Amino acid sequence: MQKWFGATFPILSILLLLWIEQSVDVSYGVKTAAKVILFLGIPFILFRSTKFLFLRFRKTDRKSIRFAFILGVSIMSLIIGAFLLLQSLIDIASLRDDLLLSGITPSSFPIIALYILIGNSIIEEFFFRGLLPDLFGRGAMRFILPPFFFAIYHIAIFLPWFTLPILLLAVGGLWTGGLIFQLANEKPHTILPSWIIHMFADLGILLIGVYILYFY
Repeated sequence: MQKWFGATFPILSILLLLWIEQSVDVSYGVKTAAKVILFLGIPFILFRSTKFLFLRFRKTDRKSIRFAFILGVSIMSLIIGAFLLLQSLIDIASLRDDLLLSGITPSSFPIIALYILIGNSIIEEFFFRGLLPDLFGRGAMRFILPPFFFAIYHIAIFLPWFTLPILLLAVGGLWTGGLIFQLANEKPHTILPSWIIHMFADLGILLIGVYILYFY
C-alpha cells in the first residue's frame, strides 16, 4: 500500500499542480494553497501514525549540518554561475512576464521570497526527502523515484521558460540535486541537512529573481 501510494500520489499531485500552474488563471496564493494541501496536508492526515521521525531535527549530528552548509553554498554558486553562462538561451522577458502575471511583482517579491526560502523549502523537503523515501523503504527505488519526482515537479513549473535542451539539462541537474539532498539525510535520518542545502539553492534562485525583477 505504501509503495503504491509513493509511486502514484506524487504523479497525481504533480499533474494537478501542473494543471493549476499552466491552465488555470489563479494567483500565486491559490497555487501555494494547493501545494500545501497536496504535499503537506493530505500526507499528514494519511500517515500521522508514523510520527514522521525524519522531523526530529535535534538528532542531526553537527558534522552533517556543517557538510550541508558547505554543500549548500557550493550549489548556490553553481546555480548562479549556470544562469550567467546560459542566460542567452533563456527567455528572460517571458519569464519576467510570467512572474508578474502570477502576482510576483517587485513589491510582493520580498514576502514571497521569504516564504520560498523557508516555508516552501520545508514543504518540499517533507514530501520529497522525508515522506516519499520512507514510503519506498530501503530499496533502490528510494534513491531513484523521489529525486525523479522532484525534478519533474520543478520542470513542470518552469516549462514555458526554457528550450528543450535546457529543459533536459535542468531535469538531469534537478534529479542529481535531489539525490544529493537525499544522501545528505541518510546518516542523521532527518531532513535538516537537505533543508539547509535546499535553502541555499533557493537563495541562489531568488538572487536571480532579484536581477530579473529589479534590474532586467
